Amino acid sequence: MPKPALLVTCAVGFEDLVRGDLREQHDLRSTQVGPGDIALEGFSPVATFGPMIDRVAVALDPALGTVAALAAVDWSAVLDVAGGVRFRVHLPGEDQPRQQLIEAIEAGLGWRNEPADWMVNVDVARHRAELGPWSWAARFGSLRRLPATTPGPVAAGLIRLAKARTGDHLLDPCAGVGTVPVIDGLTRDGSTTAVDVDANSVAIAADNVAALNLSGRVKVLQGDATALDLPAASVDRVVTDLPFGKRVGSNEINRTLYPAVLREIDRVLISDGRCVLLTDDKRVFADSAARARGLKIVAERVIRYNGVTPTAYVLTRSRRTRRG
Repeated sequence: MPKPALLVTCAVGFEDLVRGDLREQHDLRSTQVGPGDIALEGFSPVATFGPMIDRVAVALDPALGTVAALAAVDWSAVLDVAGGVRFRVHLPGEDQPRQQLIEAIEAGLGWRNEPADWMVNVDVARHRAELGPWSWAARFGSLRRLPATTPGPVAAGLIRLAKARTGDHLLDPCAGVGTVPVIDGLTRDGSTTAVDVDANSVAIAADNVAALNLSGRVKVLQGDATALDLPAASVDRVVTDLPFGKRVGSNEINRTLYPAVLREIDRVLISDGRCVLLTDDKRVFADSAARARGLKIVAERVIRYNGVTPTAYVLTRSRRTRRG
């Protein structure tokens, strides 16, 4: 039986980065088949999937019925099936068709319906079966979150845009629960500082860092992004998800906050530093960046996830910067 065809999912806007990494690092060819959806042209073990990849699924043949499509897959290639396969069914609508499909899978394949502890999520409408053991949390670890927390795969994409080098010091001045610093600590040999003004967020960030044994690589501080307790020219990269008013902050506050944050980034960033700042308050940010003395926008990338479409702004030093 041939190895199953795999689909991977990332935040919309990062598809080219994911496909480039798969090709350059693992010699895997791929095709974008939809917004955020990438089909691999060769089978890959789970170890090759980086943190920008959110979910991994097996493609199901739409020409077959769901049970027949599941039966055609070599599940031993992607799961430890020794103890049997636990599954759930994603089929929006009335409960009766869903229950009938559950019973057909149980009878035809001998799988166990366990929605709270599934290995396979059968997504009928999208003709795929998501692999629970290959999910982002299973690969990198579960993080404590708050409602406005940056998703892990999105944070990973921002870090990727920052082009952090081995040994670089990366700063997240609006770190929240520490998603960006944690992912940076898991994937790069360097140091990271997480700063947030909210005491509850800082406590959760510290718990996340400790839970993943990153205390030696990630420092968590309570502080103000507009008045950082850091020396001048001490940071190589800045990556942060700025408050942009959907759940945190407001447009009015950002008119003052964004210029102040940019001034402080200008102070702590090294001469060849690079920043990636995410916000959906695009007009306020663009106006603030245009007036920033030492920084300039060199690239923009629109991202889509969880119902929002913020822009990741990449900034470097402007020619007006003077040191000494």
